[in-house]
Amino acid sequence: MNCCKTNNEKINNNIWQEILSLDAKFNFKRITQNSQLRTLYLRRRTQIMRENSMKCKDEDTLQKRRDYLNLRTQILEQKFGQSFENSSLNSYSLQNRSRANNKTSTVDSISLNLDMKDNFSRKLNNFTNMSSILNPKISNLNLSRESLHSNQRSVNSKQNYDELFCGQVNHVFNNHTGSVTGVKFANNDRSLLASCSFDGTLAICQVIPTPATMIYKLEGHKAPIMDMQWSTTNDLIVTASLDATARVWQVTKGKCMRILRDTVNSEIFCCCFLPINENMIFTGNSKGLIQVYNLSTGIIASKNCLQKVNGKVQAMCFDSTGSNLWVGDNNGAVHLFQFNIYNLKLNKTKKIISNNGYSITSLSFKHLNSKESALLVNSMPNFLLLYKLINSDIQSIRLRKRILIKQNELMIKSTFCPVINKKQQNSSLVCSGSEDNCVYIYDMDFDEDPLIVKLEKHEYPVIDVGLNYDLSLLASGDNNGTVIIWKMNNQT
Repeated sequence: MNCCKTNNEKINNNIWQEILSLDAKFNFKRITQNSQLRTLYLRRRTQIMRENSMKCKDEDTLQKRRDYLNLRTQILEQKFGQSFENSSLNSYSLQNRSRANNKTSTVDSISLNLDMKDNFSRKLNNFTNMSSILNPKISNLNLSRESLHSNQRSVNSKQNYDELFCGQVNHVFNNHTGSVTGVKFANNDRSLLASCSFDGTLAICQVIPTPATMIYKLEGHKAPIMDMQWSTTNDLIVTASLDATARVWQVTKGKCMRILRDTVNSEIFCCCFLPINENMIFTGNSKGLIQVYNLSTGIIASKNCLQKVNGKVQAMCFDSTGSNLWVGDNNGAVHLFQFNIYNLKLNKTKKIISNNGYSITSLSFKHLNSKESALLVNSMPNFLLLYKLINSDIQSIRLRKRILIKQNELMIKSTFCPVINKKQQNSSLVCSGSEDNCVYIYDMDFDEDPLIVKLEKHEYPVIDVGLNYDLSLLASGDNNGTVIIWKMNNQT
């Protein structure tokens, strides 16, 4: 009886996975103009599917869901044409780039990027004269065309930033007894904040309205938590711990819903959700192994999902499409992996950045506009690095900016600042912690004096920083367990 029930659960999970994959295939055709609406649609579909998957799992219900999948496939293909089944989200490779003069092979080789379909035809262009990948320690900065004019607007822009950022302390949390290893606001939420710590706890707080309060302090990990991330719908948080487990927490209930155990019982340093399907969770461990778990089952999604790098995996992040996974290790290397959601295969392309054996402690990725993307890197010793790509072309990656920050021993992290107006839409505004007890905000497009704001109330090294979506509040966590909430503008 239990065996039959288990089989039905597996079949049920597979059906929902196929439905979500089908939605992802046709999403860019259904919503052609608004990439943000495409993302919100997939988030809502994922939430509905999770709720429905917990309901009836008898054979009759499963058959109805199979029929629904078949009917939905027929309707979508009839309305929008055949899906790109011969293409995949990770089909771009360096070998295919060498055949880019052949338009047919180029179309097959380009990733079907869900957020950049409107520019699909532009990806057929060759970028044969792009600069080579740079070593941040020995290379001169290769400036983009846009950056040549950045100094002309720096004075006016800094005056605007002075009006935007007031940097006043709004609240101080002392929820942790160990170093804060992560602070993050919920997606598209001004108030909900989560922080994790070396003491093995996860705190969920509400900072608006005042007074700010802690909603839950969640315990369960037997060792320090090194990383955390919100799901796209904000109903789940995944944490990575040195106790060789990742845990998934239900935010509304304040409970652990799933324990994901490392397959080789190694310390887990980082974790993240797949952006377009939060049922997939990625982890990186101390033996260099990258693993993909199915949240519904709690086990590895597929043998094709296992990949390895030389060194400890200390940082990882996706682009918004969920097709490109950036991974940083303690040997100073940043690797690019491409994930195919349809066959659950994780492919390693190449080592993108090499930093001569110095540890990578943080990675963040952002689409600046329809053509340009950016990768933000914290690297020991003392480097905050910004790399830029054109049209998500790996060959075009180059070092745009290198800033010295104090980081010699600790896992300092950084993040991109949210865009709150059109003037900042293409800007590379970033925020980072530092071992000198300060929080820094930089505009990486300024060639001279990129520092915008320096916040100085912490008494210990600042490990991680996070901003809410409208840039009204900033949270920073330090090595003594303190989290400070900063009021960033007078409209808060």
